[in-house]
Amino acid sequence: MVYLENEKYFPKDATSILSLSKKILHDDKIVIRDVRVANHFLELDISIPTPSEIEKIKSKLSLISPIIEIDNIIEKDLDKEESIKLARELFNNEKYWRTHEVLEGTWKHTQGDEKVLLNGIILVAAALVHYQKGELEICISIMKRALSKLNNSYGKYLDIDIDSLKNEITDIVKSIKVSKFRI
Repeated sequence: MVYLENEKYFPKDATSILSLSKKILHDDKIVIRDVRVANHFLELDISIPTPSEIEKIKSKLSLISPIIEIDNIIEKDLDKEESIKLARELFNNEKYWRTHEVLEGTWKHTQGDEKVLLNGIILVAAALVHYQKGELEICISIMKRALSKLNNSYGKYLDIDIDSLKNEITDIVKSIKVSKFRI
């Protein structure tokens, strides 16, 4: 993942940023899969064949905006508590795609009500990924699915306040307006 500063872009700009990024980095070896727009950063999902390509990426993408961070995504096998702690941190920093990925690793090892609950939280993160790509209708649709998964859960799940989460989702679905919130 490559993170660029965001001073002027909105989720509706994700497609044009993706096109511009591909134009700037036109190279058969570099693959730009997606762009997501958060309040303070642009998240570019990029694959490169070798680490030596990082300098090329830094140089060229700085034409769009200064680079904040480059994160080499490696799947980690975390225990449940570590996973939830990391997922909360990522979510609260608007890194929804990574939140989804981290929680999915934990979800695979759960059963019953806990599995349904985690699936609901994963769907919230997935919905917000679509919002960051300018896909409001898809976001709202997924939020509705998330709410149905969370419907029978209450109180706290580790450090996540499920009641507060459900209230945030309900407000978004009713207003059809997405706002940043924390879990």
